[in-house]
Amino acid sequence: MRKASDGRAPRTWAARRAASVAIAIVAAGFGFTRGVEAAQPMHFTHLGADAGLAQGGVMAIVEDSQGFLWLGTEDGLVRYDGYALRHLIRQRGVPGSLPNNWIAALASGSDGRLWIGTDGGGVAWRDPMTGRFLPLRSAAGEAAVPPEEKVRALHLDHRGHLWIATRTAGLVEVDVVTAQVRRFQHSEADGATLSDDGVLAVAEGHGGALWVATHLGVDRLDPASGRVERLGLRVAAALGASGPVQANAVLEDQHGDLWVGTDAGLAKIEAAGERVRVYRSQRDVPGTLPSDHVQALLEDDSGRLWIGTGAGLALFDRRAERFDTYRHQAADPASLPDDYVISLYEDRAGLMWIGTKTKGVAKWNPRSWSFGHQLGGDPAGTAVTAFAEDGKETLWLGTFGAGLSAIDRRTGAARSHYRHRPNDPRSLPDDRVMAALVDHHGTLWVGTMTAGLARLDAGSHAFRTYRPDAAVAQSLPALGVMCLLEDTRGNLWVGTYGGGLARFDRASDGFRRYALADTGEEGLRSDRATALAEDPSGLLWVGTDGGGLDLLDPDTGKVVRFVHQRDDTSTLSANTVYSVHVDPRGGVWIGTRGGGLDHIIGSARRPDDIRFRNYSETDGLANDTVYGIESDSAGRLWLSTIGGLSRFEPDSGAIRNFRQSHGLQGDEFNFGAHFRSVTGQLFFGGPNGYNGFFPERLLYDEIPPPVVLTAFLKFNQPAQAPLVPEQLKSISLGYKDAVVTLEFAALDFAAPAANRYRYMLQGFDSGWVEAGAKRSVTYTNLAAGNYVFRVRAANSDGVWNEGGLSLPVTVAPAPWATWWARVGYALLAALIIYWLWSTQQRKLQREAEYARRLQVEVRDRTVELAERNRELEHLNRQLKEASLTDPLTGLGNRRYLQQMLTQFVSAEELREAQHGAPALSMVLMVIDLDYLKPINDMHGHQAGDRILTQVADILRDCCRAGDYAARWGGDEFVVAYLGADLSNAEVLAERVRSRVAKQIFRLGDGRVVRTSCSIGFARYPFVLEAPALLTWEQCLSLADAALFHAKKQRNAWLGWAGTAAAAAVEGLLQAVETDLERLEREGRLDVRRTQFQPEDTVDKLRVGARRRSDWPTGV
Repeated sequence: MRKASDGRAPRTWAARRAASVAIAIVAAGFGFTRGVEAAQPMHFTHLGADAGLAQGGVMAIVEDSQGFLWLGTEDGLVRYDGYALRHLIRQRGVPGSLPNNWIAALASGSDGRLWIGTDGGGVAWRDPMTGRFLPLRSAAGEAAVPPEEKVRALHLDHRGHLWIATRTAGLVEVDVVTAQVRRFQHSEADGATLSDDGVLAVAEGHGGALWVATHLGVDRLDPASGRVERLGLRVAAALGASGPVQANAVLEDQHGDLWVGTDAGLAKIEAAGERVRVYRSQRDVPGTLPSDHVQALLEDDSGRLWIGTGAGLALFDRRAERFDTYRHQAADPASLPDDYVISLYEDRAGLMWIGTKTKGVAKWNPRSWSFGHQLGGDPAGTAVTAFAEDGKETLWLGTFGAGLSAIDRRTGAARSHYRHRPNDPRSLPDDRVMAALVDHHGTLWVGTMTAGLARLDAGSHAFRTYRPDAAVAQSLPALGVMCLLEDTRGNLWVGTYGGGLARFDRASDGFRRYALADTGEEGLRSDRATALAEDPSGLLWVGTDGGGLDLLDPDTGKVVRFVHQRDDTSTLSANTVYSVHVDPRGGVWIGTRGGGLDHIIGSARRPDDIRFRNYSETDGLANDTVYGIESDSAGRLWLSTIGGLSRFEPDSGAIRNFRQSHGLQGDEFNFGAHFRSVTGQLFFGGPNGYNGFFPERLLYDEIPPPVVLTAFLKFNQPAQAPLVPEQLKSISLGYKDAVVTLEFAALDFAAPAANRYRYMLQGFDSGWVEAGAKRSVTYTNLAAGNYVFRVRAANSDGVWNEGGLSLPVTVAPAPWATWWARVGYALLAALIIYWLWSTQQRKLQREAEYARRLQVEVRDRTVELAERNRELEHLNRQLKEASLTDPLTGLGNRRYLQQMLTQFVSAEELREAQHGAPALSMVLMVIDLDYLKPINDMHGHQAGDRILTQVADILRDCCRAGDYAARWGGDEFVVAYLGADLSNAEVLAERVRSRVAKQIFRLGDGRVVRTSCSIGFARYPFVLEAPALLTWEQCLSLADAALFHAKKQRNAWLGWAGTAAAAAVEGLLQAVETDLERLEREGRLDVRRTQFQPEDTVDKLRVGARRRSDWPTGV
């Protein structure tokens, strides 16, 4: 019951009486009705025997401070966590069990205690930490209520005092902190006492006064003074009773009005004026109380007043002063399970719980009404198949079997119904309406299943029907009309079942047919047109049954067909199309049978480039059969399926599903039954009526759900713990606890199956584990250590409790892995080590003498071996150097040069590949002495060797430190001039040539000679634009070829490199050697020569022109 105060200053009944305002008795036999408008449907979820409820009479309902729901039944107490019902009963001889199984009343305190009133067992409270039930006792140690007393109601007031209503012992107040007890009972001699000791209900008013329902009416109790004001006779008089009337329920609403539920009807004592209004059941009068036997009252957080009676649940419409009644319907499993309602409760999330006499408890989510479920305009048929809207605030509903209804959008009442009358050709031709449309003229068109297309004359309310006529080519092509569309030009398009597509010609009152065509461009792939839509370019999209999707150009009649191809995921996902929708941005969306939702990628003006992006159940859709698609004002798509309603975000692909538990007419909708009004309201029809709602006004549960531990198991058996699972602050495990299961729950009851979980055992799991709807986890063989088990949960509306559950978990090590065990291991190891050490010491002593004898011998041998090793290392170094060094000149030898050039070229190639920088070039230069052989012949080879040594010194002096100079063999030297071009090479070549020519070579014994050298050089890469054209070895061969030409002149140099044009010369290496002049003439070679005739510095003769006999042979 509602307990919150509205904050206004209280008005006492004594003050009202002092105003001397007479009580007016107003009978509530309503003459006003809302036409044929029915009560807004309610979908109930049941918890009864099928769910495990042991007994069906739910007399009390309460939610505790943690969020568990408790039900009091005639056979024990039941706790509900959204998934399972836990049944608690009295166990004789077991301390801490219930005192009695008949639970008549429940109350929950902010301290976590649950108070239980029993029928024959007094009052007990549940310890929230241990789960034990303890009797309520006074400060003196006596039972606050005798065990044999029957408790009927419990109430915790704003001070935390517990009020206990008993059947025969009056009212008991208990201060639960001090255990002080105060009793209120009836006294015949004192009119300021209770009217009767049989108290059935207690409620608190806004001013702190208590309203007490007794067998003889209702009393007002002032807790401060303890005085009672009896109001039962006034209520009885207002109800027309000749004597006292039993009050079963009492409630002060947010307006300060007092509601009293009795065995003779419902009474309201108004706060202003003290008028008493009564509401009685009147047979066959709509809008009256369903039964005069009122058992329960509830005002919910939205201010709605609910009345539980012996003949159903009633909702009071304050403005219309009427009742909407909800009863059990045998054919509707979502109706109230039992008409006898005995308890009502609203939980913290706003869900309403209805306890019944025999069929358990029902749950209703008030947020479901934001989906606007209506049964339709005609009770005879609730299967809604079509919608249309005119400019007169009329919503047209087409049904399957109940014809057509016109609904007043302002009141929701049905204005008129149109049904087929067999003998009236001007009536609706078929009660099975498949499509409806109001055109720009305001004319209503109705497509039927088997009787053609009908047009309504608004003035006469008569229908003009169009049917196929074999003799008339411009007649409707088929009787079955599946869809209608008016395009932006005002043309009416008709999709038929069996006749393809037709366009209505208003001038001729006939139709142009677009029938089936197996070949050619004109015609559809299927004669069963199921969906129509026009895109921004004016082209028409036609969905078919089994024939895929067609794109029609209305101007040319050309048709482009799109069909499903099994091996191509970019094609249409299924060949049966139930809906085609063009969103506000011009995007085209396709709803299919079994294939989900398709989005067309590409332009209709370029159909060859069109591809399809599919969304299915794998992506989160409620179902892969999509009957209808509509856009809301935010650009989201709403999809009606056979598994609920899906909301799709086109930009992100996010999907949220809604089902009957959210307020839908059902999980399955009807083909073609979808519509968006000019106001943005969306409509979707199904077998059980329709939903009409504004997406932006839908209500969601924004309260994060509490997350609790519901079970702690070891080896699949409940673990022994001093506290109940939900109160555990930590978990300690032993080394033998190899299998541990933790079960948890989000205490949100709207749609528990849609709650979602993620968990993590910190220290074990690397991150959050997305568990979906699974709410338990098992860990095996956890290593010793400290962990934290964390759970986050989201309710069915996707609101997450990010804090969730956090539970430290400690796993103790095995005895042999504890600290004291390790200390023992250390001591044992120390003893073993000492024994081994002692043994070893004795052994060492025995061996010491032997070691000393060997010491001298080992020392001598070691010195000898060290000397030999040094000799070997020296020889190895000499051998390695000799392998790369010319022994005569000290320059590198041929092997040295090959090794260094190979490394240089590889390094430059790697640098170019990694950094993109061009490789460095180099010039390979071959130097040959011109007259060494005559000198050898005259003076001997030792003289030649001296000349070679002095030439090597010249090369060392002329070359840079980083260049490579080597004796290639005989009297030939090779220089690798790194990072140089031909210009640099000219300078080096001239420097070497000049130094050699000027050098006086000393042969020993006072002898000297003169000689000269010839030089050839080539650049590598030979062609810069084609680095890979020639290897460095080939470039060295070209340098040798250049030397050949220089030797013809002697004491000269010649070098070359290829230009960019040389890259195109086939066999460049051979061509350079054989056809130099042509290549130079064609600009394919860059040739550098000695630019002057150098003169000998001794005899002034031209070296290149000397005869061998002219050379001096000695001094």
